[in-house]
Amino acid sequence: MIPEDFAEKITFNRTWDLLSHRWKFYVVYLLGERPLRFGELRRLCAAVSRVTLTGYLRQLEQEGFISCRKLSEPALFAEYTLTDLGRSALPLVRQLIAWGDEAD
Repeated sequence: MIPEDFAEKITFNRTWDLLSHRWKFYVVYLLGERPLRFGELRRLCAAVSRVTLTGYLRQLEQEGFISCRKLSEPALFAEYTLTDLGRSALPLVRQLIAWGDEAD
């Protein structure tokens, strides 16, 4: 039986937030391989607009999944990496991708 307050609780759940945005999910997956610059992420996420990708990166940074390190001033180059929280989510992300591949 699902608790009555399930909908309230799930809106604040980090897992739900990550999984409900496919590009955020994918960015965490990509950064699990190595740190990436914005241009590299942009090429790997070609189906998403630059503005949307920038918004998702900012959200992931605010939520604590990734960190952004400016490589030059002005911020022409930035490198994105997973934080401890992002690395802790990575096994789940990889498991879900493997599960989806098996289901196809």
